[in-house]
This record gives sequence, C-alpha cells and structure tokens, in this order.
Amino acid sequence: MEIIITILLLALAIFIFYKNFKKSTKGECNCGSCSSSCPMYNKEKNKK
Repeated sequence: MEIIITILLLALAIFIFYKNFKKSTKGECNCGSCSSSCPMYNKEKNKK
C-alpha cells in the first residue's frame, strides 16, 4: 500500500514540475499568483 501512495505522490510531483517548466520555457509566470515580486511579472510589465 505504501508503494502505491509513493508512486502517486511521485507522479504528482513530476506533473507539477513539468507544468511549471513548460510555463517557464514559454515565458509565462509560473509562481501561481504572480505577485509584483515575481521576476516574470516584472518582465511582462516592462514589455507593455
């Protein structure tokens, strides 16, 4: 049973890392809430 839970947690972690990496490579904010302290927010703000 512990092995199944470990595999599910690992799969979830890989999915989250993949999703964040994919957003980062597109130049999107990957911090979740995109506050003014986020470096991606500052880049987007400077583009406009």
